[in-house]
Amino acid sequence: MKTSDSRFRQLAISIDSKGSEPFQLGKLWQALSRGVWQFRDVCATNERYIALLEAPADPRPLNQRKLRIFEQILLGTPPKVVAIDSGISLSSVTAATQDSLHAMGLPNRALHASVILTMAARALHQPESAPQLGRSTHWEVEGQSFLVVSAERPDLHFPVALSLAEAEVLRHLLEGASYAEISGARAVSRRTVANQLATAFRKLGVSGRRATIGRLIQHTGAQQPAVSGSF
Repeated sequence: MKTSDSRFRQLAISIDSKGSEPFQLGKLWQALSRGVWQFRDVCATNERYIALLEAPADPRPLNQRKLRIFEQILLGTPPKVVAIDSGISLSSVTAATQDSLHAMGLPNRALHASVILTMAARALHQPESAPQLGRSTHWEVEGQSFLVVSAERPDLHFPVALSLAEAEVLRHLLEGASYAEISGARAVSRRTVANQLATAFRKLGVSGRRATIGRLIQHTGAQQPAVSGSF
């Protein structure tokens, strides 16, 4: 791929906005599990999370034991509970999660991908409480096949009233930004960021980032009907 990553990302965002077809989000999780697509990049616009995927040269299904552990985490089971139920150590749960992310092409971008990954996993395994509909576009570049997949951000509409500052820091956090990065982007102290996030978590009735993602996905789940679509 000769195109730079930044240029490639902008092209993918443009393609997603112009020529995408509807598809069921659960099919993204199935394709990743089978190893027929891997992430190349993940980004966010003001309205959507966008995943750029490429077909691996040697597609292989993911390790099913590790994948089931990772699924449980994305479906909302606390890691300690997964460890107890599976009869393994907490470090083994962490290793299974990291290995699954690596197999999906995400060794260093797990935070940026966790929202759309969680949406995909829950659309398949918890369809009654997750958005079902996304959109996708196939893309050929220099003989290589790519896929652009996007889903509406679940943080566009909150289930409870948040202040403007609380909503903004929460959206930054869901995009994968650290407290330090949010502090720099908003020109406020880390303490202010921490306090605003703590207040947002309390209002939402959650304990952190992962639980926030689940809460927002569940809230938006009833807003999209399940429909058939191509992948």
